[in-house]
Amino acid sequence: MASREALKEWASVERALAAGRVSLLVRKGGISERRGGFDVEHRAFWIFPTAFHQNADELAPGFRDLIGGAEPASRDEVRLRVFAEVVEAFKIESLEVMDRLAGLHPMAPETVKARFEYKNRPYLHVVLVRARTLPEPIVIPNTIGYEGCVSWVTLDDEIPTAGAVPAVGDAEFEAVRREVLARIGA
Repeated sequence: MASREALKEWASVERALAAGRVSLLVRKGGISERRGGFDVEHRAFWIFPTAFHQNADELAPGFRDLIGGAEPASRDEVRLRVFAEVVEAFKIESLEVMDRLAGLHPMAPETVKARFEYKNRPYLHVVLVRARTLPEPIVIPNTIGYEGCVSWVTLDDEIPTAGAVPAVGDAEFEAVRREVLARIGA
């Protein structure tokens, strides 16, 4: 399998996915996103790590250690190492439900609330992904086409996923999936 699709995400969140510490992404959409905000446009994609807007205070305390060393080695290159496949996706329109998901994603409660209320549109997308990690990252040039406050980018070339292994085992991932569904009430 190979893919040209990539989701921009904080480098710290990419590290959390790679380490198997989280499988749940919280999304609202970038400033330059279409009018409707974020959509799950692709069911399988690379995580495109970025340090732009990344802030330790916006991570839950248990994830702040991921900031150190999470920055890209160079502004001229991108290191792809996490491939994600969407297992479940929900549009959550209740802050109470988002509060119940605390600990299953890396965001601080204040960050979740601010994103939930952003642009006076009270909702967030939560995306449960099965992350697969390469033993060594694939380094690609960081081009101007990847810039901007958008969630999705199309890579210049297809990047093969060969060698990527699950960040967590099947039983552990299934337990996380069941926990997410239970907390959402789905």
